[in-house]
Amino acid sequence: MAMWRCLRVSWRTLRFIGAYTRANLLAAMEYRSAFAMQVVTMTANDSLWLFFWWNFFRQFPLTNGWQITDIVILWAVSACGFGISVGIFGNTENLARLIMTGGLDAYLSMPRYALLHVSIAATDPTAWGDVLFAVGAFLLLVHPGLEQVALFVLLVMLVALIFTAFHALLGSLAFFLGNTEGLLQPIRGALISFSTYPMNIFHGVVRLLLFTLMPAGFISFVPLLLLRHYSWWLLLGLIGATGVFVGLAMGLFALGLRRYESGNLIGMQA
Repeated sequence: MAMWRCLRVSWRTLRFIGAYTRANLLAAMEYRSAFAMQVVTMTANDSLWLFFWWNFFRQFPLTNGWQITDIVILWAVSACGFGISVGIFGNTENLARLIMTGGLDAYLSMPRYALLHVSIAATDPTAWGDVLFAVGAFLLLVHPGLEQVALFVLLVMLVALIFTAFHALLGSLAFFLGNTEGLLQPIRGALISFSTYPMNIFHGVVRLLLFTLMPAGFISFVPLLLLRHYSWWLLLGLIGATGVFVGLAMGLFALGLRRYESGNLIGMQA
């Protein structure tokens, strides 16, 4: 009975997320030319970076054990995970501003979990360009089998949750440190950059940080290892790490709500 109730709650939550995602996507497509231009521009931007690596590996086919397909997988997993995170849970980027302006009021009065409701309330249209690029690059350049495709989908979902949790953690710091909105952009940029470079170039303390404070290793390197040589233990480790980051984000948000001062705003959300 408890399991059945849990499945029902999970299904209702997925439907809730799906409904919001559809509404956000339809809203973004109201200006179809602008939406298409944003998607194409982001796809081209990602492709340009991949072209840089392709040109590099043409001159140095094997560099410290890395090949061009490894870079393709790094970019595909990280770009797709980031795209889904920002495309579906895009409002986590605005969490710090909502906290500082009292904008959480409208969400706290809703029956749904506040952090989830806040996260899915907005989208970044350019994110779908990342997803389009990632799927195309993985299918066309890696030539995966069905098992690899299924594993890729699972890994991308986990990476998207890590990205979302990381954004939520940064945003929730506003409860304690004041306006941290300015921190999100450079730290997010650093996370993406570290996630798209071969992990072998990092050593010592830097490498430790990339598996703790800035989870770049879980976003790209661990998925790469799993797509190279599948391991149940490694997959369970990635699932566990994802759970830790999601739990930390939820815990910090809940702790911060105790300090939250309402902005006395009257609003209504769907």
